[in-house]
Amino acid sequence: MMADWLDKFAKAILAVIAALGPWGVFALMAAEQACIPIPSEITLLAAGFLVSQPESGFTLPIAIGAGIAGALTGATLSYLVAHRLGRPVLERYGRYLLITSSRLDAVEAWFDRHGWKAVLFCRWITGLRALVSLPAGLARMSYPRFLALTALGSGTWVVAGILIGWLVGEEWQKILHLVKRANYLVLLAVIVIALVVWLIHRTSNRAVAPRTRPE
Repeated sequence: MMADWLDKFAKAILAVIAALGPWGVFALMAAEQACIPIPSEITLLAAGFLVSQPESGFTLPIAIGAGIAGALTGATLSYLVAHRLGRPVLERYGRYLLITSSRLDAVEAWFDRHGWKAVLFCRWITGLRALVSLPAGLARMSYPRFLALTALGSGTWVVAGILIGWLVGEEWQKILHLVKRANYLVLLAVIVIALVVWLIHRTSNRAVAPRTRPE
């Protein structure tokens, strides 16, 4: 059932990119980074597939450039919304974009522990890729620093995704299923590691806490 839905969604994304060209890649990548749930795995693999088709008119540099520009635009929008409007607005209206208070708590906790590393590496993780811009804005991270980290993290993600789609060609939809599974495994591993680190930290704090003696 899930596989059928993913295949239909992938075909729809491919049709949008084929119709709009690089602007389609730009718009879809910007939408995902603005917290609209459009998986960039599909966008990038589809764009790479079109690069492999000479009649499509796509070239590798144009596809990569459109993808990176879209990612930076969407991430900047999310950052600015969080930076200027704050958490109350995100909690009030974010539910329409699947942004819940609990998800914000989790991402903020991750950001508090890892800061710049979260902005850099979360661009490769499904479920965190777009959301990590929000705690960066809430924490008022320097925008030039945020942009540089996002350019590096999202840039490598875009290049990898499009190159894979280009190399596998007609098999891109089969690869999509593998990429999605791998992303979910990475997300699960991140959650487990974060939980273990939190438990160790909590246990060590209790161990060193001074014991109070009864009077």
